[in-house]
Amino acid sequence: MCRKDNHERRPFLINRQGSSAPTSALAQQMKMHAIESKKRRLPFHQLARSIKKNIVVVVFTCLFFVCLKIGYQIGTNLVGDDEDISRSALRQPQLLRQQTHHHENREHSSRNQTQIVSRQPQRSELTQQMHHHGNGKPSPRNQTQVSRPVHPYEKIWPGLIVPDYMLKDPQYGIESVPAGKKACFVHVGKTAGSTVGCSLGFNLHCTSKVQAPGVLPHYTTNMFHAQMYDCDDETTTFFIFVVRHPLDRWISAFNYDNPSRDWEGFRQQFGEKHFKFRSQLYAECPFNTINDVGEALSAESNVTNVCKRRAEASIDGTEHFGCHHYFNYQFHLEAIPQNATIMTLRTEHLIEDWNSVEYNLGGGKEVLEQGNNIIAHNNVNKASDGNLKYLSEQSQILICEKLCNEIQTYKKILRLSINLSEKQVQDSVDEVMNSCPIEALATTCSDPIPNITDKLIYSRGYMA
Repeated sequence: MCRKDNHERRPFLINRQGSSAPTSALAQQMKMHAIESKKRRLPFHQLARSIKKNIVVVVFTCLFFVCLKIGYQIGTNLVGDDEDISRSALRQPQLLRQQTHHHENREHSSRNQTQIVSRQPQRSELTQQMHHHGNGKPSPRNQTQVSRPVHPYEKIWPGLIVPDYMLKDPQYGIESVPAGKKACFVHVGKTAGSTVGCSLGFNLHCTSKVQAPGVLPHYTTNMFHAQMYDCDDETTTFFIFVVRHPLDRWISAFNYDNPSRDWEGFRQQFGEKHFKFRSQLYAECPFNTINDVGEALSAESNVTNVCKRRAEASIDGTEHFGCHHYFNYQFHLEAIPQNATIMTLRTEHLIEDWNSVEYNLGGGKEVLEQGNNIIAHNNVNKASDGNLKYLSEQSQILICEKLCNEIQTYKKILRLSINLSEKQVQDSVDEVMNSCPIEALATTCSDPIPNITDKLIYSRGYMA
């Protein structure tokens, strides 16, 4: 079907020759009509061209602003939202390759095995797990200040340096340790680790620092404490743990990490990040004492589900409310090489175990005598006196139940220790039975062993 024209068709006259040519007047009229039609159509074409130009301008303007926004976002991500993010980027490992990190049971029984698929940590994850050194601030590497060999920790986290408290005095001559004798001190928090560490020559919270006799202080060259892993896995022969009754350790850790006595002083000393960690447990939940935590585990408790979950997590170390609960026996054992040779110092039998470790390293049998005054108590927890140590019978039962996996790990460390006899191991298990009898006798627990893959990657770190 043909399109109808916009103008009305004009009639033609037929001349005498039978042609269809129009008359001259009519032709003139048609010519004038065509000119007028053209004039009427001209503004429409001009309008169309104008609209096209405006559309092009609008499109290019929108593209310009979109590019500006994208550029701003990229710049923000590169610079970081705050100083913590830019600093935390310094500590990314050079390469966290895909690897399998199996932690096999060294007693030839089934041990919780977790395949770690390493990945490069995101900045937000790094910010949450940023390492802190004493004053709560990360220590960036300054090449002009470091004239010593690079430490294992500094290889794992390029750009950061080992803090002073992890180092030893030059008088110990750690560079001249005989082959096959080098040891790394595994300092589990609230086990008298500072007391032992100061006696070994590390720059910890040492109110009294007297060099202990024998080869043990000389052969112990590096330290592993919480997120500060400074053991050289290739050259270290022995890993020397210091341990304590698990319930006593948790009680001390809870009270030591509790900042409720001086919240503002804690914030100024350790920074906002650690202040927020502790606020979740000690301020947002009604947990002023260890007994409060135990009562929260009861079925009759009226605390919120959130606070009950936090109480459980503070005991089994699955959430970070304080360094000493979070970096527990499981973390320290699974962080060392799976075939490591372990020796152990039990807090309750410190002199006896010191002598046995010394002897296993090739030193004398009785370098320290009972009642010695060489190993002085350092960094004593003054916040665990009186009512702060009180546990009702029900609270103690419930806390022991949640500590079950920690107790099994504690027993495992004891049994793996080459310096302890079967009788010495049993003596320590019997001590646990006095407060947590069910868990001391158990070999498995009602709760599965926590999967700490992410904790190991983002806190301990791994070399490529």
